[in-house]
Amino acid sequence: MNSLLLPALYLGGCITAMSIFSHFYRKFSGLKQIEPWFPENEAKEEYISLLNCETPVPEYHLRASLLRRAMEGVRRLVQVQQEKPALQQLMRMGSVGDDLWTEFTVAEQDIMNELQAIATEANTYKEGWGQTIFSTAAQMLEHEKQKVLQKEMVQLHATEEKKRLTQEKRDQQEQQQQQERDAERKQKEMEKAQQDLLKMEEVEKKQKSKGKK
Repeated sequence: MNSLLLPALYLGGCITAMSIFSHFYRKFSGLKQIEPWFPENEAKEEYISLLNCETPVPEYHLRASLLRRAMEGVRRLVQVQQEKPALQQLMRMGSVGDDLWTEFTVAEQDIMNELQAIATEANTYKEGWGQTIFSTAAQMLEHEKQKVLQKEMVQLHATEEKKRLTQEKRDQQEQQQQQERDAERKQKEMEKAQQDLLKMEEVEKKQKSKGKK
């Protein structure tokens, strides 16, 4: 699991620090009303509901639900590992107070307890599964990220293709308009040339008529 999680620990940088500071500031300035670090763990609640369902739930449903719970646990673990260095830096700068650090450490401990609970549950289904469920969960999270990325790439490609077609249509319209303007200009030049030729012919006729006289 560590080999899959370590690359994520280096993500974020300045953007992460800024977003975390904003997150911390809203929490800290909220008249000491400490909000949960994470929203309600729906994956955990779903698993507990299935486990306590009056009608027995097939084991494969329970195992799948536990795996989803493990995925959420891993996701939250990665998030706190990303946020912790930035929070420590903000603490050293005096930008946040001790209350927020306490809240963070409580949330971090809750996550570790949750992971331990998941591992214990996994071992009730299959001995040793508690040692591998998190690597599987991390792989599935990475797979989901790749699917999201691929979807975004498809959408980006579609957007770029739409822009390209729109630009081509605009270029064609501009080219057609330019051709029409050129044709109109040429027509006017031809008409003017004909008028000039007629005038020259009239002048020559008048000169010939005077010469005969």
